[in-house]
Amino acid sequence: MNYQAKVEGMSCNGCANSVKAAFSNVEGISQVDINLDEKEATFESSQAVTKQQLENALADTSYTVESLN
Repeated sequence: MNYQAKVEGMSCNGCANSVKAAFSNVEGISQVDINLDEKEATFESSQAVTKQQLENALADTSYTVESLN
């Protein structure tokens, strides 16, 4: 399954790398790509992913998941 998530709070490559690492730790997620200009993460997952799972992955950061498609 392919997903697209809007992530607020990213402003630099370090931010993008932090979000990529956090999302990569969610079970089933692979192939995480970050578009910093669009503040968007796209990724593949072998199982269904919820917005709550992504929010939990970012719990210790200043980033927030605005939407998940």
